[in-house]
Amino acid sequence: MSATPPTSPWIAFDPHHSPPRAWTIDGDQLNVAATEVSDLDAALALAPGAPLITCGAEGAQAVPVPAKPADLPARATAHASGRVRSMPPLSQAQPDLRLTGSVCRIDGFLSLNPSWDGVICVPGPVATDWVLISASEIVSFLSFASWPLIASMCPAAQPGDAADVAALTEPLQDVLSKPETLALRLAEIRSQQAAARLSDAAALGRTWGAVLGAELAAARSYWLGQNMALIATPDFAAPYLKAFESQYIPVTQADEARMTLAGLVRAYHRTT
Repeated sequence: MSATPPTSPWIAFDPHHSPPRAWTIDGDQLNVAATEVSDLDAALALAPGAPLITCGAEGAQAVPVPAKPADLPARATAHASGRVRSMPPLSQAQPDLRLTGSVCRIDGFLSLNPSWDGVICVPGPVATDWVLISASEIVSFLSFASWPLIASMCPAAQPGDAADVAALTEPLQDVLSKPETLALRLAEIRSQQAAARLSDAAALGRTWGAVLGAELAAARSYWLGQNMALIATPDFAAPYLKAFESQYIPVTQADEARMTLAGLVRAYHRTT
């Protein structure tokens, strides 16, 4: 692909993190500290006049899978500043899903782990994506609204809240064996918490367990016998690592911020 990267400095913006974050970069730096920002305009204000690279921007046309992240251009968007370029999201017909923020994370992972094949699990505040990789190509994916469901059952919970992951295993195994019991287990956990028989951390851990039991049941074909990698912030990594451990699923854990920034740097070099 012929592309001309923008001049330095430039801004890498990740709206799919909670809270959104941005990096101001000269060239290909991967050791830059992120800055918490409120939105795209706040990210643009970090370096007035500098171009900004992001992933899955609003209005960007989706590319159907299968697709290679390394081939996805960062194209100009309709933002009034004229400074915003974005990698496109990916789309899938069955199930009818879109892959947004995970695309740049996976691109970064594959750039640092060439020839890697298997399934990459990318949990986040909007969805958890399970992405099948073969020959550096995203072949298919599943997405689960796990955290939004957990947050709705534990209204005070925030993504960074500490869950008692030791409480996760029992409800996970129960719902994994019988996914139809998910709503029953969630009601039971709420009742136990209301009666002060569970601490907030234990209730959050058991809620994670029940929801991940259903998620693992639905994603069984993606993890059973597969080479697995996990790209997650520490707060999301902890329950997933415990869930994988409970099912004896070996997994490679990748640094989520480094994978994200590596993917955005690669997109910087594919600017059109």
